[in-house]
Amino acid sequence: MNMKGTVDHTTSVARVSTHRSQWTGGMLPLLLLLCFLIATALGLYALSFLRSMLVTERGNELARNASAVADTLDRVLFERFGDIQLFANDGILRDGTPDEKHSRLLRYKQLYWYYSWLGILDADGHLIADTDAQLQPQAPALTPDAFERVRQTGTVYVDKPSAPHTSERPASVGFLAPLYGPGGTFRGAVASRVPLENLKTIFEQEGRLRYGQDIYDWLLLTRDGMILSEKHPLDSPHHEPVTLTIPSLARAAASRDQTGFIEETHHRRGDSVVTGYASTRGYREFPGLDWIVLFRQTHEQVYAPVDRLLWTVGGIALLVILPLTGFGIWVSWQLGRERNELLKTRHTLETSVAELGRSNADLQQFAYVASHDLQEPLRMVGSYTQLIAKRYRGKLDADADEFIGYAVDGATRMQKLIQDLLAYSRLSTTAREFEPAPMGAVLTCALDNIGEAIKESQAVITHDRLPTVRGDAQQLAHVFQNLLSNGIKFSGEKPPHIHISAQRADGEWRFSVHDEGIGIDPQYAGRIFVIFQRLHTRAEYPGTGIGLAICKKIIERHGGRIWVESELGKGATFWFSIPDPVQESAAAHHTRESAPSE
Repeated sequence: MNMKGTVDHTTSVARVSTHRSQWTGGMLPLLLLLCFLIATALGLYALSFLRSMLVTERGNELARNASAVADTLDRVLFERFGDIQLFANDGILRDGTPDEKHSRLLRYKQLYWYYSWLGILDADGHLIADTDAQLQPQAPALTPDAFERVRQTGTVYVDKPSAPHTSERPASVGFLAPLYGPGGTFRGAVASRVPLENLKTIFEQEGRLRYGQDIYDWLLLTRDGMILSEKHPLDSPHHEPVTLTIPSLARAAASRDQTGFIEETHHRRGDSVVTGYASTRGYREFPGLDWIVLFRQTHEQVYAPVDRLLWTVGGIALLVILPLTGFGIWVSWQLGRERNELLKTRHTLETSVAELGRSNADLQQFAYVASHDLQEPLRMVGSYTQLIAKRYRGKLDADADEFIGYAVDGATRMQKLIQDLLAYSRLSTTAREFEPAPMGAVLTCALDNIGEAIKESQAVITHDRLPTVRGDAQQLAHVFQNLLSNGIKFSGEKPPHIHISAQRADGEWRFSVHDEGIGIDPQYAGRIFVIFQRLHTRAEYPGTGIGLAICKKIIERHGGRIWVESELGKGATFWFSIPDPVQESAAAHHTRESAPSE
């Protein structure tokens, strides 16, 4: 019996050992393989998720970079657009000798380094002065059609770069503006060239802020896909223009206001890239050149951080299986946390933007409150200085009377300045909703406000029939009041004669206030609309230099613009425009006399 029990026990142990061997040899590898597959799946998921996050993050950053470059290009070209108009109003360029014109052009070229060439053409289109050492008979890269268009329209012509271009004739943007003499006679034109090579610094500076020197690539294209400039151009000095047909171009060309990114294939190397795109949209009255900016990075560069992680995980997978599973879970958790942090960062950014808006509003309110609260102590100072002047004038010495006069005058001028600043800061806080505003009634209100000044100066003010526009009637009356007051103030020795008229053009109403006063030097036509800018001393003409700045702010709030046409001694005509797109189709079928209404 003992032997039998021993045998049975041995048999039982053998069966258990065999079962364990079968489980160890069959099931354990399957479990280990399952763990490996799970870890691999988690690793692949983590890799895909992280790559997707990196592509999205870097794509948005490339899009922001492209948008920043596009906005900077718009601003720089708008400044050049303003430069050519400034050059056209330069008296030396218009009336000087050839040597004087040549010297002035060289001076401008030194001041504005973007230009490669400046020149002046006479009324027949012949080049009479430029910045080159040897005068050429024709202006570089300016066609007779461009000159004729400027002659006919009287507006600035922008010559877009065209292909092909070579090292001897690099691509550039040209500007051409008319020169007019007394009486509006056409005297010729002033021209400038801005090489695209000089605009490359914009791309380099914007790119360097985020990516360093060589990790990114960029392209500047026309809306048709022609390459104007790129970071790595072909080495050949002579090559045919390259026109691209790529997804990023199609997306950017669909809308000027659309920015974003897309994954596509590089047009030369054939490798996959992430491309951020944006379009130039113009700046203020400058319409822009419809260029498209692309910023690129290869997927290899975008994936570089996660690829290093992949090699690390692969090495660990060859050594340990189970820790890899835990590692994959940790990576997933880490990615979730990073995503939450990204969402938190985005929320923080949105909150910062909203806070910035509130800060601007608070700053405007602060300016209003500060100006308002300053009036009470200043009123007290003014009252007591006037009281001192009244009681003690003539009782002290002459110096004391003079000092008292200075104090009274300073307090009065400061009170007037604060009142004007208060009015300037109230333009936004007291603004009303736009509604139909009969400009005839608006003008009548302005005339009532300055009735005493009209009577004292014996001013004669006439006006044509004025239309109805959508706007803030109270603020528009303020514009008329300031312009009429200036016309009376700067009338000279004879009684003022002022005429107000209106005309419709290009979907807007253009109002003019013409006087026969002392006039303005054309070179100061832009300066007078800047706050606190004066062309005369207070002894000659009183004032604070805020009135025209208020007019400019009101008109820009209405979506229009304001400017002046004048010459010294020949009066001045102030123009301002109010958009009127609703009546554009109707105005095309009616005469100017039937369109306005009171």
